[in-house]
Amino acid sequence: MRTIRGGAIAAALVYQTGLALLLPLKGSAENPEHLQRLLIAGECIRCDLQGVVLQGANLPGAILEEANLQAANLRGAVLTGSDLRAADLTGADLTESALTQADLSQAMLPGSQLTGARLANTTFLQANLQGADLSGATALEAVFQGADLTAANLTEISLIRVNLGRATLVAANLHQADLFATLLNNADLTDADLSGADLSNTRMIRATLDGADLSDADLTDAKIDGSTFEGAIFCRTTMPDRTQNNRDCPE
Repeated sequence: MRTIRGGAIAAALVYQTGLALLLPLKGSAENPEHLQRLLIAGECIRCDLQGVVLQGANLPGAILEEANLQAANLRGAVLTGSDLRAADLTGADLTESALTQADLSQAMLPGSQLTGARLANTTFLQANLQGADLSGATALEAVFQGADLTAANLTEISLIRVNLGRATLVAANLHQADLFATLLNNADLTDADLSGADLSNTRMIRATLDGADLSDADLTDAKIDGSTFEGAIFCRTTMPDRTQNNRDCPE
């Protein structure tokens, strides 16, 4: 009996200690029971966590498929390997969060903050990232295939060897972005700001870059077969044949 009682007390202490570490992170949520379920079980499919405060929370592998996380505060949260498929993260703050190897396929992220986030091997397949801020984020070998990044802020983002095939990047800000060896086949980059971007070794077959600003961009060894550049700006642009194009530079 002593062994059982002692084990029960020890288990209770572990539970209380773990919960105590998380409780300071707890904020308002539409359904407190759903929040408790997430903190204890690490999963909450289709839960209502709108406006929840989980700043700095450690939730690797969390299962939050189709969860409502609108306007959630997840700054600095660890969500490595988490399942956020079809989750609604509209207006959520994910600044400097760790989403490495997480799955956000078909997730809703318009207006979300992902500044400085770690997104290596993260999947954003067909996700909605309209107007999202991903400036300074690191997304090595991430998947944004078919994602909507219209008017997104991608300044100084690292998108090395990323799949952006068929992605919509209309009017996106990719100033000084690192897109080395990235796949941009059939992507729509109409009116995108690619000034100072590293597009070397990219594959941009049948991509649309009409009206794009390619000033000071590096397209060395890029594959641009079938792509359109109507009205694009070329000033000190390094072309695939390693020549520099100065045709649009002001006199």
